[in-house]
Amino acid sequence: IVYAKKKRNSQEKNNDATSNLEQRLIGHRQLFRPIPTANVKNRRVGGARRRNRIAMSGGGAIKTDPRGCIFPLLYSLGSFGLACASLWELKPSDRITVQRGALLISLGFVYFVALTEFLNKLILRTTVGLSFVKKYRLRISDVLDITNKIVSAVQATFSCVAGFIVCRWSCPLNFLQASHFLSESYAWFAASYFFYDIWSMYKVYAAEASNRIMTTLGLAATNNGAARNGKPSTGAADALDQKPSEVQALSDIPSISNGTLSILSAGKMGIPSFVRYMISHKLMVFHHLFIGSYGLVVIAYLRGGLGDCVFSFMYMMELSTPFVSFRGILSTMGLKDSKMYVINGLVMLFTFFWCRVFLMPYVCYYYSQVVNLPFFEAIWRLPRGCKISILALFLPQLYWFRLMLRGAIKVFFKNKISAGNNAVANGAATNGTGLKPSQSKDSEIRSLM
Repeated sequence: IVYAKKKRNSQEKNNDATSNLEQRLIGHRQLFRPIPTANVKNRRVGGARRRNRIAMSGGGAIKTDPRGCIFPLLYSLGSFGLACASLWELKPSDRITVQRGALLISLGFVYFVALTEFLNKLILRTTVGLSFVKKYRLRISDVLDITNKIVSAVQATFSCVAGFIVCRWSCPLNFLQASHFLSESYAWFAASYFFYDIWSMYKVYAAEASNRIMTTLGLAATNNGAARNGKPSTGAADALDQKPSEVQALSDIPSISNGTLSILSAGKMGIPSFVRYMISHKLMVFHHLFIGSYGLVVIAYLRGGLGDCVFSFMYMMELSTPFVSFRGILSTMGLKDSKMYVINGLVMLFTFFWCRVFLMPYVCYYYSQVVNLPFFEAIWRLPRGCKISILALFLPQLYWFRLMLRGAIKVFFKNKISAGNNAVANGAATNGTGLKPSQSKDSEIRSLM
């Protein structure tokens, strides 16, 4: 009986192998059969559609879906339109109530979240966006960083427009007493940006962590799915030990739904949580929370309707932010050696000096002329809180402008500096005290920040 069962099993295996071979032969015949002329056009269209699916880092294919951009765009435009409509009937000297302010901050959240989602889908879900990604070999983290900087530039543009309108209204009437509703209303609307931007930066941070994890696994790939530098992955065997769902999640946009973002505990494959990010980036988180909360309280309540002209100048300090953001975008695209990068850097330097370094002393001088006192005496008579606020705003601008000047000097005198560095490096190599290339690169990056 045992012998009969073994014989029957062997016969069934032979039959299965024979049927599989026949199916393969049939498939080969169908594969190499002549293609009818009528189907050539359809095959080309299908191939074009398949080529639109560009694999991002990790090899996950992303399909084009232009219709996915419509709803985020409608939400963004609709929320901004409702915010403007809520202010339509106000007179310039009216104040913003708490109820209206709560509406504005809610609409601000909807606007900035929807705008970020629209830009992400525009780049990652449309044919034009994917062509842009493929041209500059961008990863998911690069795309998220670019959209974050674009939204920052949009917010800065709104701030400058609001500041210009308030300045044109309040400053000619009365430097201290005049007030415009746009000063308080935009403080409510923009507060949502600074709160949401913390989460947006965390998404970029999580995407970069995913890149590092995939590099460790040997899955780091370019945007067309091939291994970097044209070499095959050497750690693919290690990646096979991971769950396919976890590996696929690393190649997608970070989100709570796929487990790559989390609030308290670490995400998939050790991606840091939101709380861990806030702890490791204390200065940036404090900056956003301070401006979003304390700035709103000061402009809306503590100032008592005074100094609207001064706050309009503070709004216009954001004029340099779009150029700072554009500089970061060009750097992400790998265009640091282009003329556009140099021109944008010069404009950034000029606007930063004009709006953040020169503007604060000018406002103090303007105030001294209004109160008819010498410059230093007028500043000395200001309340202690005002003087502390002025120093807290002005001193960091000097520090950042100094770093920008150092970066500009490195760009314009690159040849001389590189020649000097080569001479120093050769001398250090002779003495055995040279730095590794990675160390010199890290110091250069720190000096340009």
